[in-house]
Amino acid sequence: MRPTSRRMVLGSGVALLALGLTHRSQARPYRLPSAAAMAADRLRPQYHLIAPYGWMNDPCGPVWVTGRHHMFYQWGPDKAAFGNIHWGHATSSDLVHWHHEPVAMSPVPGGPDALGVFSGCVVIVEDQAIAFYTGIEPSVQCTATSDLQMMHWKQNPVPVLSEPPPGLHVDGFRDPLVWKDREGWHMLLGANVRQSKFGPGGVILKYDSKNLKDWTYRTLFYGPTHQAGAYDDAMECPDFFALGDTWVLIYSLGSTVYYASGIYSEGTFHPRIIQPLGYGSFYAGRTMLDEHGRRVLWGWLPEKPERSHGAMEAGWSGVMSLPRVLTADRDAALRLAPHPNLAALEGPHFRQLTPSSWAAPDGPNGRIRLTFIGTEAGRLTFGGQGPFLELDYDPYRPGKELMANGDSAPLPLAARNMLDIFVDGSVVEIFTSSGVCLTTRAYGNTNVAFKLSVEGTFREAVVSARAMSPISPDRLTSSPA
Repeated sequence: MRPTSRRMVLGSGVALLALGLTHRSQARPYRLPSAAAMAADRLRPQYHLIAPYGWMNDPCGPVWVTGRHHMFYQWGPDKAAFGNIHWGHATSSDLVHWHHEPVAMSPVPGGPDALGVFSGCVVIVEDQAIAFYTGIEPSVQCTATSDLQMMHWKQNPVPVLSEPPPGLHVDGFRDPLVWKDREGWHMLLGANVRQSKFGPGGVILKYDSKNLKDWTYRTLFYGPTHQAGAYDDAMECPDFFALGDTWVLIYSLGSTVYYASGIYSEGTFHPRIIQPLGYGSFYAGRTMLDEHGRRVLWGWLPEKPERSHGAMEAGWSGVMSLPRVLTADRDAALRLAPHPNLAALEGPHFRQLTPSSWAAPDGPNGRIRLTFIGTEAGRLTFGGQGPFLELDYDPYRPGKELMANGDSAPLPLAARNMLDIFVDGSVVEIFTSSGVCLTTRAYGNTNVAFKLSVEGTFREAVVSARAMSPISPDRLTSSPA
């Protein structure tokens, strides 16, 4: 969860109970805009995964099994603001076209998840899927089981972990990640310790199990970190995996997704590099292996604070990122690239008007690639009556060489650089030749024809600007996948 949202839910649990949560609620709330109104909303993305309505945040337990990719996510069906959190569910054959399935899990009145079904993971054990997730007040770790179709889940009324480790003064205790190796099953949990022999700060706790039911606390797997978070400074949404010989820990803190990469030996992780993994509006990163064994990263793209009122009126808030393929170089640094399956959505080229501008009559929906001289500054604007996307590159602005709509990311000086820009409604994801991705949001005027204009080094760039096909006919992101 994004920090502001966690603060909201942890501080308002009693109020949520008073609302009388409905188990397996499915009906569209009457106060939300109609499906037709959402389909006409030009800020609503056309080729990103998005909840059918209401609130969307963390990806939970993305997994490929029996020929289908499954994405679970935190879903608040009541309104376009945080609350009454369920696990939404969507499936895909290609990680691009998505079909909404019935809600996977809902809060159970009187159960350990009565105040919400929060972030977690899914593991596959023979012919069974097992979900691990967090319930709150108090924070406990819960389980649910299903067959491999994952359409019907049975939520366990007894938590699998009911309290933090004894002897640690812990704030935050959430977001389980479970995996298996030769030694058995392991679980990582995000937390914050107020006192330990290593000092206070955000930590990742490690538990071990032989049977997925009985868990023994082992160690502080990572931390404490002295980076500031929010609410309780807990590290959030841990993920841990190997990329070749490199082991990677992902966690979210503050408003940023970080990675630590290094060596994992005899149950101990030795990080060599600690860097942001996402820049701009990107949080709660989780990964999966696709059908070809590629490590794919997902994340929640939150709305900007100034959009909160507009989101409530529009009836939706939050978007899932595009799938991002993760690789590691020889120095254990991570690189991001758009998943190759996204190329199937590419449509016609924008129409060229002059050497420095292109017409895009369908508005904010396209993929724009630029390969340019990286030693000179440049500027790109995309919009109609006023810029919708303003992008500025300055190779002599250390650490913020790339800026877009107020968000920034590094793009070090190089003889040649590349940008791969996905614009989809109010979402902009920018992949760079350095392996970084910057995500921002755009809420400008969409009811006019768009034009792409370039200045500076971008005037001499090799440019490919294409429309992107929608993944459903009505912007509701649910068609046969």
